[in-house]
Amino acid sequence: MSGNVVLSQVAGHQVRITICRPDQRNALNRDVAEGIISAVRSAEADAQCRVIVLTGEGTRAFCAGGDIKAGADGGPFVQDPAEPDHFAGRLFEALQACRKPTIARINGVAMGAGAGIICACDLAVMADHARIGTPEVKVGLFPLTIVPPMMRVLPRRKLMEMFITGVPLTAQEALRYDLVNHVTTADDLDAKVEELVTQIAAQSPTAIRLGKYACNAMEDMSYSQQMRFAETLLPRLAQTEDAREGFAAFIAKRPPEWTGR
Repeated sequence: MSGNVVLSQVAGHQVRITICRPDQRNALNRDVAEGIISAVRSAEADAQCRVIVLTGEGTRAFCAGGDIKAGADGGPFVQDPAEPDHFAGRLFEALQACRKPTIARINGVAMGAGAGIICACDLAVMADHARIGTPEVKVGLFPLTIVPPMMRVLPRRKLMEMFITGVPLTAQEALRYDLVNHVTTADDLDAKVEELVTQIAAQSPTAIRLGKYACNAMEDMSYSQQMRFAETLLPRLAQTEDAREGFAAFIAKRPPEWTGR
C-alpha cells in the first residue's frame, strides 16, 4: 500500500495500520498520509472491524513529524499553490471524521505531525520512553497544520508552551495533560492496547458509530444547539437493531449479540 510505506493488518476485530519507514523514523510524507487515509477508509468499510489502531514500525518512533528531507518529492512543506488543501490536513480530517474508534499506539517519539495524528485519534496509549513534541520553531517554522487537532485536546497554555519553546513532553507529562489515556512500559504496550480493543469490541458498534458522529458534530455548536441535536438523535439511536438487542439482553440477563445496525 502506497509503496509499502503503510501496512494494514487485520486481527480479529482490530485493524492495525503501521507507518513503515523506520529508517526515517516513520516521518510523514504524501505517500504515508495517503496510505493511512486509504487504510482508514477500508477499515471503516469492513463490517468486522470494530477498532483501528495506528502505530509506527519499530521502537524508536511513532512518527517523527514531517519528512523535511523529502523536499519536493512529497515533503510536508511543499504545496501546489493551485490546490487549496494539504495532505496532512486531509489526514487529520480523515482520522477525526472516522466513524470507528481509533487508538494511537505510541511506540516511540511523536513529533510535529506525529503529535497531530495522536490528537486526531480517539484514544492513545504511550510507552514510557516515548516523547511528544512540536519542534518546528527550531527550524524557523510553526506547526500550523497540527494546531486544529491539538487545540481540541490540550489546554491552551500548555499547547502554546509546546509550540513556542519546542520542548517535548515526557510520557508522564502527556498523561497529566490528558494528551494520552495510558502510559505503560514498552513491553506492556501491546497488552494495554489489546485490553482497550477487547473492551471496545464488546460494545455496540452502532452506538459507538452514532456517538462519535454526534460528538464530532456537537463540538463546534453552542450549548443550545448541542442539546437540540442530542434530543433529535437519541430517539433515532433507540430505534436501531443494536439498541433493541441491548434492551432485550439486559432484561433477559444475557450477553448482547450486536449486529452493528
